[in-house]
Amino acid sequence: MRELSYENSGVKPTGVDTLKTQPTLLSKVRRGDEEGWNRFYELYQDFIYSAARGAGLSHEEARDVVQETMITVQNYVSNFVPDEGRARFRTWLRKIVRSRIADQYRIKMRNPLERADGGPDPRREESVTSTTNRIPNLNEVELDRLVDGKLEEAVLAEARRLVKDQVRMEHYQAYDLFAIQQLSAAETAISLGINVVTVRVRAFRVRRLVNRELHRIVRMLEHPTSND
Repeated sequence: MRELSYENSGVKPTGVDTLKTQPTLLSKVRRGDEEGWNRFYELYQDFIYSAARGAGLSHEEARDVVQETMITVQNYVSNFVPDEGRARFRTWLRKIVRSRIADQYRIKMRNPLERADGGPDPRREESVTSTTNRIPNLNEVELDRLVDGKLEEAVLAEARRLVKDQVRMEHYQAYDLFAIQQLSAAETAISLGINVVTVRVRAFRVRRLVNRELHRIVRMLEHPTSND
């Protein structure tokens, strides 16, 4: 299959290869690189906040979860050793977020994750704990599912943001209306003043770029370079 030109692919001409091999974000964070850490914070703060809010915490409590999670990551990420089969960064981060959410419930002494299953009275806790071994399994699974969902949303939003800057606006509009807002191809065509085939082609090309960015972001986090 011949390679698409910039003109018919809808991709903006640029001198920067966004998929070029480079030190991963995780490796930068592990080295304490300030730029890498700032990028990490931008990427994950909304995800952590949304997960905390989804778990029933207030705005202020959710902000505390973000700060405490980031502090924990900063303190311990240098000790994290990724392993494709056992220890993935997303799993490690998810456990930290879950623990910080549980801590917030213990702090305000009304943890429904424990009381709903007849667990110990939070008022009897001697101190705030960083573990979650007293959270009932069912609720723990539900919380993990919530955190995973918010993480996927955050990564997808980041991939779409990056692609939006790479492609022509009319191409991204077709993708937005057809794939995100889920208008029909006919409705999208009428809205943009193009034909149905063009809608499908543009949306497909942008979706392919979004998927590529998704994989790149995951690789950037899960596979630190060997010279960490």
